[in-house]
Amino acid sequence: MRKFHADEPEGAAATAVLPLTDRRWRNATGRLVRRIEESGLVPGEQLDLLAQTFLAAGPRVYWEAPADWFAGPAIVLDTGNSDEDDPIDVDEPADAEDGPVVFAREVRPPLRRWAAGRAVRSDPASWGALVQRARHVDPRSGAAMMHGLLDSNELLTPAARDVVLALAETWPHRKLREAAKALLHPPEPAAAPVSASTATQGAPATLTAQPSLF
Repeated sequence: MRKFHADEPEGAAATAVLPLTDRRWRNATGRLVRRIEESGLVPGEQLDLLAQTFLAAGPRVYWEAPADWFAGPAIVLDTGNSDEDDPIDVDEPADAEDGPVVFAREVRPPLRRWAAGRAVRSDPASWGALVQRARHVDPRSGAAMMHGLLDSNELLTPAARDVVLALAETWPHRKLREAAKALLHPPEPAAAPVSASTATQGAPATLTAQPSLF
């Protein structure tokens, strides 16, 4: 990312899609997308577009390869068959052009979670549409989107926050329910340990028995 977009932000979001949807990063997708967001290499409006793409997409997004990847001389394979009647030989118009080359890229749940959190940070009023979207995607993606709402819950109005927490607390996904309960019922801070020296402070002094002849 730095090599290509440190001084050229144009197209940075499209470049970011590649590592974010690469299976080699499947165990670190959440950390990677946060690092890309924090790097400043992708402008804010492109990050918003990226978030909307991950929220609106189905199981996959489709990435179009740059046309210049395929520029250059054509590759001709010689099959050694000179039979003019061979049906393999097909004359194509000289001006025939291939269509774009498109790759399907998986949208994993951490991307949905980040995207939902990003959407709320950009527009807190979008929380209702995000809840509706979470109900219409697959269960793992829906839970991830709700988790993103929890990540940015402090930006919601009190009423909206109560609704989101109540929904998350009853969502079928166990980890999401646990996260909502932790926000609704934060654990009480543990009492500070009492040291022996602290315990004796303020305690009444005791008399030490003295040796006696009686």
